[in-house]
Amino acid sequence: MDNKQIAKQFIDNLFVNNDKAYEVLADDVKVNWPGFGMDDIVGKENLRKFLDEGGPDRVLNQNIHNMIAEGDTVIADGNILTEKEGKQETSHFADVYKIHDGKIVSLCSYMVFDKRNEK
Repeated sequence: MDNKQIAKQFIDNLFVNNDKAYEVLADDVKVNWPGFGMDDIVGKENLRKFLDEGGPDRVLNQNIHNMIAEGDTVIADGNILTEKEGKQETSHFADVYKIHDGKIVSLCSYMVFDKRNEK
């Protein structure tokens, strides 16, 4: 699997088939969401716990618009429609992945939440 395929496996399976998503993460993966006002999440199990507690109930639709890879870096952008407690939300993302020896070692995810449908 090349680095783009590794990042795509993570994106396609997060919140859908988490075991398949997490199998491409390094045990000590570092995840950062700039602008969320929180510390980095370090470790695959800490990420799993964080997303289990605060992530969406399910993914309704997801689109990857672009994926660019150079060396150990993959950048992907797209959007995702999720549902949590009956409320749907669209967010747009630009993710920067660092991959080493077939595993994602870091992820920096820039997210913007679509407010057009909010009431």
